[in-house]
Amino acid sequence: MLKLQVSEFFRAASQFVVVEPRSPQVRFPLHEHDFYEIVIVSSGNGWHVLNDEPHFISCGEVLFLRAEDRHAFEEVDQLHLTNILYRPNGALLQPDRIRPYLQPADDGAIERRYWQLSDGALLGLEPLVTALARESLKPDAASAVMAECLFAQLVVTLWRDRFATDADHLAPSARLDHVLRYLRHNFTQPIDLDEVAERFGYSPRNLRRVFSVATATTPHSYLVKLRLARAMRALRTTDDSVTEIALASGFNDSNYFAYSFKKLLGTTPFRYRQDARSSAPRAAEHSAAPPRRVNQSLTQ
Repeated sequence: MLKLQVSEFFRAASQFVVVEPRSPQVRFPLHEHDFYEIVIVSSGNGWHVLNDEPHFISCGEVLFLRAEDRHAFEEVDQLHLTNILYRPNGALLQPDRIRPYLQPADDGAIERRYWQLSDGALLGLEPLVTALARESLKPDAASAVMAECLFAQLVVTLWRDRFATDADHLAPSARLDHVLRYLRHNFTQPIDLDEVAERFGYSPRNLRRVFSVATATTPHSYLVKLRLARAMRALRTTDDSVTEIALASGFNDSNYFAYSFKKLLGTTPFRYRQDARSSAPRAAEHSAAPPRRVNQSLTQ
């Protein structure tokens, strides 16, 4: 498996933060790296696979990745994002100091690696990320310290502004964020998208337009992909029948579920389950391997 090295992105041992925009982010195979990463999705959509678990991502989402994680980007569609790479150190970026603002120590659920930002919060981050990118490119020691300070500010700002993808509270002015949150929270239930549009103050046509501009997909396609992501996880982790999984994931027709599954993934739910289970022992062996230490001996 591909491993991205510190030396490929950090120019010196004294550099601990790097900004890597991806406009757009292309499909990228399963890989790991020996640094940590924050991913901020500004627009578009795609499938993100984190430690063998698929998750459908779209605009406004924030991802937190650890050095030992394995992940990939698949089936991307106009996906634009910013990667902030960082290495913990013994100064400002002490692991125990910043970890509570990134991933709570007692929260092992993979869903908590994904958070949502409102449009306003996403827009407000732009000058901070721009300043961080500018300082991280400068070679002097003062700029390195400034980059770490800006990174700490970014981490706390994200912690203050983020909300869980199924959160119940959001500012009334953030209509599209309400729609995204509503779909993520209720996708296993029957949903009439015209009624959703009316509920949040859109006409059906206007919702499709606004939604497509922000996510590069339609509300219907977004809803189907949320349901498929839930079904994929159930196929990997339960012994429920394909029909039971289809119904529990929000599909009221198992034939349509099978059609949608094969159209997106190129395989049947039954074959997907077989392949996932046959690869599980290899994944377990990989996770049992001792973690690699970050290379602290980088030279300029």
